[in-house]
Amino acid sequence: MVLVTEECANILCCTVKSLRCHLNHPENRNLVLKKLQDRKVETTYTDKNGMKKSFIIGGLSKEGANVIPAYGKLAKPFNISVTAHFYARHRIRLLNPYLHCIIEQFPNKKGSFQENRYYPLELLELVKEEEKEKISNFSENIKFTSDNMQTSKTSKTKSIIVADEEEENFDEDLLKPSYYCNGW
Repeated sequence: MVLVTEECANILCCTVKSLRCHLNHPENRNLVLKKLQDRKVETTYTDKNGMKKSFIIGGLSKEGANVIPAYGKLAKPFNISVTAHFYARHRIRLLNPYLHCIIEQFPNKKGSFQENRYYPLELLELVKEEEKEKISNFSENIKFTSDNMQTSKTSKTKSIIVADEEEENFDEDLLKPSYYCNGW
């Protein structure tokens, strides 16, 4: 997967260090946003459960991560910047804290107030199109196996589908105890 900072630098033909200066110009920011809009990204870090968050790019901030408040319209002493939030919450020190952020937008339902989430560019990577194809192929395989299950039900015979890797050690696993007792 390609980091979003590298992709933005390739679009603007600059280095990652000079990307901040280039993104301050509205024309360059709009160019990058047109290329990256509606593409799926994934975080490079994991949360407490070991999962990576993936979402679709909704926008690009006008300011750097050091200026954007992390908790929306919360009062000044309690609100911190996105840079400080990622250090306090995830213990991630950003290499480019002045770089802009990607916006994850939430639809506003029935006039309720919902904040957008901001993610620093350097903590995101683009999801390749090949992985989307793998997911669609996987869903087709699931449909195929469910069709097989339906045909076996019509023939009124019970069948067990076991993966090829599991067939070799199927009998050996039954003979092994699931745990060992130390004698007391």
